[in-house]
Amino acid sequence: MKNLSIKIKLIIIFVLIKIVPLLIISYIAYQGVIQLDKYIHNSTDYLFKESKNIINQTAKASIDDSIKFLDKKSQLSLERLSYEIANNVAQFLYQRDEDLLFLSKVDLNQELLEKFYNSKQREIIVHGEYIYNENTKVWVLKNKKDSQEEIKRTILEDNKREFHFTDAKNFKKKKIPIYKEISFFNLKGEELYKISSIDNKLKNISLQKNTYVNAENYFQEIQKLKKDEIYVSNVIGEYVKSKIIGKYTKERTDKLNIEFEPEKSAYAGKENPIGKKFEGIIRFITPVYKNNKKVGFLSLALDHEHIMQFTDTVNPTGKEPVQDITDASSGNYAFMWDYKGRNISHVRDFFIVGYDKTTGKEVMPWLSESLAKKYEDSKLEINEFLSSYPTFENQTLTKKPNIQQVIKEGNVGLDCRYLNFAPQCHGWMEVTKNGGYGSFIIYWSNVWKLSTAATIPYYTGQYTSSKRGFGFVTIGANVDEFHAAANETKRSVTKILNQQTDSMKEVVEQNGFEIHKFIIMLINELTIVTLIMVLIIILIALALSSYISKKIEKLLIGTTKFSKNELDYRIEVTTNDEIGKLEKSFNTMASKLEEHIKKEKEINKTLKIKVEQEVAKQRKQEQILIQQSKHAAMGEMISNIAHQWRQPLNAVSLVIQNLKFSYYAGDLTKESLDRSVEKATMLTNSMSKTIDDFRDFFKPNKVKVEFSLQKSINRVISLVEASFNSSDIRIEQEIPKKELTIFGYENEFSQALLNIVNNAKDIILENDIKNGLIKISSFEEKGLYVIEVSDNANGIKKENQEKIFNPYFTTKEEGKGTGIGLYMTKTIIENNMEGKIFLKESSSKGTIFRIEFKKL
Repeated sequence: MKNLSIKIKLIIIFVLIKIVPLLIISYIAYQGVIQLDKYIHNSTDYLFKESKNIINQTAKASIDDSIKFLDKKSQLSLERLSYEIANNVAQFLYQRDEDLLFLSKVDLNQELLEKFYNSKQREIIVHGEYIYNENTKVWVLKNKKDSQEEIKRTILEDNKREFHFTDAKNFKKKKIPIYKEISFFNLKGEELYKISSIDNKLKNISLQKNTYVNAENYFQEIQKLKKDEIYVSNVIGEYVKSKIIGKYTKERTDKLNIEFEPEKSAYAGKENPIGKKFEGIIRFITPVYKNNKKVGFLSLALDHEHIMQFTDTVNPTGKEPVQDITDASSGNYAFMWDYKGRNISHVRDFFIVGYDKTTGKEVMPWLSESLAKKYEDSKLEINEFLSSYPTFENQTLTKKPNIQQVIKEGNVGLDCRYLNFAPQCHGWMEVTKNGGYGSFIIYWSNVWKLSTAATIPYYTGQYTSSKRGFGFVTIGANVDEFHAAANETKRSVTKILNQQTDSMKEVVEQNGFEIHKFIIMLINELTIVTLIMVLIIILIALALSSYISKKIEKLLIGTTKFSKNELDYRIEVTTNDEIGKLEKSFNTMASKLEEHIKKEKEINKTLKIKVEQEVAKQRKQEQILIQQSKHAAMGEMISNIAHQWRQPLNAVSLVIQNLKFSYYAGDLTKESLDRSVEKATMLTNSMSKTIDDFRDFFKPNKVKVEFSLQKSINRVISLVEASFNSSDIRIEQEIPKKELTIFGYENEFSQALLNIVNNAKDIILENDIKNGLIKISSFEEKGLYVIEVSDNANGIKKENQEKIFNPYFTTKEEGKGTGIGLYMTKTIIENNMEGKIFLKESSSKGTIFRIEFKKL
């Protein structure tokens, strides 16, 4: 068969199909049909029962897996939400550090503090007015708006599957100051300037009684602060009590025989929406220096309401991610703890640890029954007792809370260190021990709850040494809500399975009857031999076509692989017929093509090496260029320092000569000596400040900041003014009506501007221009901030105007210029600060360079 042609093979096959079926088909068909009838009848019942069991077991396993995976997915989602909230809190706190350090660097006065205070405001979400409904015994909105009219949506057929949407909800918001107080006090603790919503009266804060709720004692601690170091306090605020935990209703106050005064009890979201809110602060303090001498301290008291907004407005499991008021009874809400485990933010404000403003000490936290008994037996003051008592002592759900503490005093502040009936406290501390985040499930308040914890990564002041940073954010959520949808699916699937089982039984019985009927008919039809022969011929013809198509398919596979550059593919040659010859030809072509591509890859590899060598060479040239620019800048700096020092050095010389003259004249007294020494000290301090100014000017910026163009221009003028005056060159500035600010690298911009100004100076001196003038103008034009630098140095020759920004191009004499100043200027403005610089005009009257930046 191997060497026969396809035509011969086809003839042999069709001869065989005429003989074999006639000999065996009748006997096989008859026996087969009889056995088939018995098999179908016996197996149908068995398959029905087994299928029913398998379907039920599969459905149960699928639902159970769905619940497990839904729980895990929800757990990871809430962990991520906790992590995001915690990082947002940390970012907000770091912004307060930036505010404090920025304000400490400027000349402070009352007007400046007031402007800064008024400029620092932030929106918070607030809810509407609630009233108590005597009939329903719940708090309801006083003016509840009618629900918005439903908006009809046009949904395309392609988008219909699982189409879901949530319209934006408009919450009521208001702007409040970020800080409750900003003050500047001297080294003795006496406030000199202050703006405050607490008390605007100037006080001596070295006395604890003059601090917020008489609870702050930071004065001694801040004495050791160095420049730019920051003190950050705990959350400090007056504790707000409540003798009712849960919904504040008249029915519950009557039962406890107390007055129904919700406004005097602590705020608790929907449980008491008109209660007294916790009002706290976080204080930030840094020393203030003037002429490198500490002169006082700057204090910012952050309104703690802004911190509470991060958790109070979160809706972790609801349809809406944000809410204006929380229902704590649902068990789904976020709250916050400091790094020691004290509660600092909660939807029920009576759980927030606070201070007694009459004593300035922390109010007694909520204790377990056993711990409360030990405290009563000790006869000590509560803070003295707890300071020496072990923390997180055998925390377990078997311990009971001290209910009498709630009923008698209403003190239920949550301090995890002593909340021994709440083992989740220990869990949170373990999860955040190394600054991370996580979760666990605990049976709490008769439900299984998922509890998360995520570290707040803020590490300033006292929080530097804590791996938990500022503290941690936690979220509590009812686990049953996670797989409620899966349980509903389970009920629906079970109902459908029962219905389908009954239907399947009816179908099986009906099919059994139909099969039996069909078998009888089939036996009768087996006598039609001619029909059977036709069917067999068709099948064999299909087999033959399949044989041929497989051969062709191998060729198609080969061409496809070639299109994907898989050139090692070869077709196995199994015959010597026409198709076998085609396969050999294909393999020969593949080998030649593969060899050709290998040669092409070798050429590309060589080319790549050459390109990399050229790139390395170019980068080396750029490094040399940058180094030359730094050397040129250093030379300019030394020259300007010399001019800045000339006058104070002359003055110091005169002081010394006067001392000598007074000594020989006999007029030298202690008073005159002290005056001379004081004046010499002042002059040397001025010279030292000059060095600092130049050093700061050439210090590279690491990050982009928002800065004033006018201030940067003034810096450049102050650095070169003495040098220019000595060269009889006047430098002027045209100041805009309003301040122009841009975002970028301030020192790099100043260096670029200095390059332009120094170039102009060199050309004025080179051309011997009398009454040399350089003018710097800044203004706003068509959405751009523009700086123009002009001079009266007779302009640049026309043939040189297109080359001035090229590296190493200079018109100066050899040794007087590097040709890289304007090149580096263009690189800074256009590459580093996304601006634009070009030569606007050059004539016999002078030259104008124009710099453009887009408005912020």
